[in-house]
Amino acid sequence: MPASPSQENARRPWLFPVIGWGAFVLAAIAVGMYAESPMRAIRGAGRTAPRLPAPATDVPALLYQLGVGSVTWFAAAAGLPFIAWVARRIDLDRQRNRAIAIVVTLLIALVVASSTADYLLTFPSGMRPPVRAYIPMAMRLHFLPWAAVLGGVAVFEARRRARLAAIERERLRAQAAEQRLVALSSQLQPHFLFNTLQGISTLIHRDPQAADDMLTRLSDLLRDVLRNRDRTRVPLGDEIRYARTYLEIAQIRFGQRLTFAIDVPDELQRASVPLFLLQPLIENALKHGAGAQIRGGHVAVRATRERDRLHLQVQDDGPGFASAPVERVGLGNTRERLQAAFPNDHHISLGPADSGSGAIVRIDLPWQEDAGDSRA
Repeated sequence: MPASPSQENARRPWLFPVIGWGAFVLAAIAVGMYAESPMRAIRGAGRTAPRLPAPATDVPALLYQLGVGSVTWFAAAAGLPFIAWVARRIDLDRQRNRAIAIVVTLLIALVVASSTADYLLTFPSGMRPPVRAYIPMAMRLHFLPWAAVLGGVAVFEARRRARLAAIERERLRAQAAEQRLVALSSQLQPHFLFNTLQGISTLIHRDPQAADDMLTRLSDLLRDVLRNRDRTRVPLGDEIRYARTYLEIAQIRFGQRLTFAIDVPDELQRASVPLFLLQPLIENALKHGAGAQIRGGHVAVRATRERDRLHLQVQDDGPGFASAPVERVGLGNTRERLQAAFPNDHHISLGPADSGSGAIVRIDLPWQEDAGDSRA
């Protein structure tokens, strides 16, 4: 079976650079030939006469006076890829003195080579000036162009390395954030499991059937969580399913004292959120809402989207706050996980519910659709 063009390119990574270099040299030759002096017919073959100091009357003459088409021009066109290759292999961080020596040596070699070629090609054998008289003119004609070429390559390479360094820093930052998110998530699961097992232990003698139902739902929830154990983010639909199962487990423990409502439109199910984001917030709502009142309470979970932002709310109808809201461990952990997942691009707040009684946690996240492969 013949190889595809992409496979052929993978086998020959040098092909496109060579083609690009050839196209660059051909374009430089074409421009150099276009810049031939209008006085060529008078001077005869070659550029034997000094360049006219008069202002250029057309584009070719202007290019010629600017040095386009000179020996240095063609040499720079042919040698630029080699100079760029050398620049990419210089390690300024570890070999700064060696790098300076290489650059100086390369500059001297280029000036000497182009000056020699210019001396041999520009002047016929019988009209060549003495070498001693030619050297000052050669330095003036060849040193500054090569210094400019090397300087341009150095600036381009510095920008390229800075861009790569910024990409690498961002990759490492994202990797560190993912690892921190995994660590924070792992702190939540044992705490959640301990609280649920404690509830089962409380019911096992008083209401064995309820304890069995709670244990069944717990196994379902753990199965779902273990299925995503290597992920730091999940679709909001999965997160809502975990939250619903957790509320059903709590409802078995609280009985008729607990009611809950989940309002999440279908079009928001694919939103990407950190795993187990809602569980500590719901646990706080149960502890300070239904668990803090004899009559029980109600927990509401809601999600909305406004343009490119996702808004999540967890609300209870408990006693609320006698003073300023106090951020507890669950909310603090959630805040750290959000900072790891969405650095400086999120908002979380705890305050009195709009109804006047109870508390509400509001989370504002950037809208990101789950890709299904967010691995830690």
